[in-house]
Amino acid sequence: MSDSDLWSAFMSRCQHLTEISAAAAQDLSPDTEVMWTGRTVNVPFFAEHMREELILHRWDLSGDDRTSVQALTEPWMTEHSVVSVGRPLLAKGRACLDLGPEGSVEGRLHTPGTDDIVVTAGPEGNSIRLAAPEGPATIESDAATRVLLLWGRRPADPSRWHSSAGPETLRRVRTLLSGY
Repeated sequence: MSDSDLWSAFMSRCQHLTEISAAAAQDLSPDTEVMWTGRTVNVPFFAEHMREELILHRWDLSGDDRTSVQALTEPWMTEHSVVSVGRPLLAKGRACLDLGPEGSVEGRLHTPGTDDIVVTAGPEGNSIRLAAPEGPATIESDAATRVLLLWGRRPADPSRWHSSAGPETLRRVRTLLSGY
């Protein structure tokens, strides 16, 4: 496709997605459940998830410009990444870790002024949750960088995040956060 044909198709599909999302919001109860990637989610999840995907993939194409950073900083981006898609986000990374039958890894992602995100992988499976900011952080960053890290990405400017957890712990947490 040429650039203009691609842009036209993209805009058309976004308009179609907007119409479908609006119709679903009008015609279906917000509690309506559907199966998606091996689990049950409610209908409003899809519109929010598509919005998150568009923001994330905009960053993939445009990088750390002001628009991307501002959109990634929105609190709903963190909440959706943790609450709605967090466990599947950890699946790829968990598969790359050699934890053995009793091994585990835990990481705490801290952004000043917000709850921490705690990620774990172990014999009982993976977990991701918001938690009060207490204890040492494995990785400290701004809010936009933290969302990128959850999705297996890193900002162009490495000074936006840091860690004093040590190289092995940091390697294991970054592996867990490999994204899809």
